[in-house]
Amino acid sequence: MQLLIHGATYNHDYWDFGIVDGIRYSYARDVAAHGFPSVAIDLPGTGKSSHPSSDLLTVQAEAFYVHQVVQALRNGFIPGAEFSKVILVGHSLGSVVVWEEAVNYGDVDGVVVTGAAHSITTRFLTSNAFYPALKDPRYAHSGLDSGYLTTLPGTRAGIFFAPPDVDPAAIGEDEEQKDVVPGAELSSGLPIVTSTATVAIKVPVLTILGGNDLTTCGLNPQGISFDCSSGTAIATQDAAFYSPEAKIHACVIPGSGHDVSLAVNHELQVADAVAWANAFVSQHDSAGTAAFPGGDRGLFWNDGLPWNCGSSAAQAK
Repeated sequence: MQLLIHGATYNHDYWDFGIVDGIRYSYARDVAAHGFPSVAIDLPGTGKSSHPSSDLLTVQAEAFYVHQVVQALRNGFIPGAEFSKVILVGHSLGSVVVWEEAVNYGDVDGVVVTGAAHSITTRFLTSNAFYPALKDPRYAHSGLDSGYLTTLPGTRAGIFFAPPDVDPAAIGEDEEQKDVVPGAELSSGLPIVTSTATVAIKVPVLTILGGNDLTTCGLNPQGISFDCSSGTAIATQDAAFYSPEAKIHACVIPGSGHDVSLAVNHELQVADAVAWANAFVSQHDSAGTAAFPGGDRGLFWNDGLPWNCGSSAAQAK
C-alpha cells in the first residue's frame, strides 16, 4: 500500500488530478495499475477534512494523524484488506510530514519524498507567494481563521511549474483547484528541511525532484547551490541526512518544476516509484512489472531503477 500525502495548498486531488486536454494526471491510479494500491488523504485543515484552529495544525500534529492512518491500514480499516507493508509518499510540505512520521513512529516500510530534499532555495523563501486565505476571493467567506494561508493569484505558475514541461491548461486548472495550508504547518515544517533528524529513518528512501524545482534546486541561504542535474547528485548531497539503512536513491524528472505529478512527463515519476518499491520494499522484479515510458529492461541500470535515477555510493549498498 502507498499512502499519499499532499503538499501545501493542495489536497488529495493532487494525486488524482483529473483529465486535462485529454491527458489523465493521476499518480494514484497509475501506481495502482502497477500493483500498488494507494490511498490519498486530506490532511486536517485541507480538502474535506475538518478545519480546526490553524495554530493546532503543526507538522507534528499532521504526522500524528498520518501515523493513525498507517495503523488503520495495517489493522484492516479497509474491509477485507490488511496491508503488511505501507510506503509513505509525500509531496513538498507533505514530504516533511512524511519525514516527521517516519522519524517519530518508525512504522512504515519505505519513504518516498517528492518536491523536497534537505535544502530550500532563497528564491522560494523570498517569493512572498503566500497570504491569508481570507483575502483571497475563493476563501473570503469560508469561515477559516486568519492563520490559514493560500497562494496569491497568478503565482503558482512561477513557483510550482517549469515551462515547457507543463500544459498551460494544467496551470489554469491548478489555480482553480488551489486549497489552503495552516500557517503553523508551514512555519513548523521549514526548520525540519535542513534538520538532521531524518538520520533516524531506518527504511529505504527515494527522493524524486523536478530538474527545475524552484523550491529546492539552486542557491540556499547557507550559500550552497543544491544540484538537481542527476539522481546521483541529489542522493550524494542528501546522504548525510540519512542512515545507511535508508539506502538513499534519487531520481530527476528532466525539465519538470516542483509539481512532478502535473508535469507533461509525469509518468516518469510513476516508473521511478514503482521500480524502487519493487526493488527495495516489495522485493519483486522491477523490470518485469510494466512497460515503463521511455525505457525497457536494458535501461533499468541502477539497482533496478530507471535511467533517470542514481544513488550515493556511500549508502546505496
